[in-house]
Amino acid sequence: MILNKKLFIQYCLFLLLFFNVEIEAQEQYIVEKIEGAARESNVELIVIHATGGPDCDPNISFKSGTLYQIIQHFKRNQKKISIHYIIGRNGDVVKMVEENEIAYHVRGYNYSSIGIELVNNGDGKDTYSNKQIESLISLLKQIIKRHKLSIEQIKGHELLDNSELNCNGKILKRKQDPGANFPWELLRKKLEN
Repeated sequence: MILNKKLFIQYCLFLLLFFNVEIEAQEQYIVEKIEGAARESNVELIVIHATGGPDCDPNISFKSGTLYQIIQHFKRNQKKISIHYIIGRNGDVVKMVEENEIAYHVRGYNYSSIGIELVNNGDGKDTYSNKQIESLISLLKQIIKRHKLSIEQIKGHELLDNSELNCNGKILKRKQDPGANFPWELLRKKLEN
């Protein structure tokens, strides 16, 4: 009986290879559901964010927090901000808003974009872990395929939001994420393969 199971499995694998059937990776997410309004337009953009950023208070400026803290932040503030996915430093992917729903993560682009937050200070110094980037690449490949997007349709938050922050007379660019340390070149190279 065991021999027959092995032969059957080998035969199935042969058929999959022979007919060039693609096996899509099983999506594994931690789900922390936040409801979004139904999306009425096509997804045209994927926006990469970092969870940290500038602030007038130096104690919290460019401080990220843990994956758990970021999840709780979105849950507490879901009437104002939301996100489709968060990727922790260890590569864990948290799904919050469904892709067919609107998340509020980037001014002027919410209705046609999918937002992905990476737990990172976003200060251009904090490094992104290999596991985090591997998870991001895997997720991006799935989103690109589902929505028939191109690599050019992936943007950093800093390119889309030019608003400013006035800190006691000093003007700062409000959104600087994912930051100067984000590996854009590696990301493009991996997505092209």
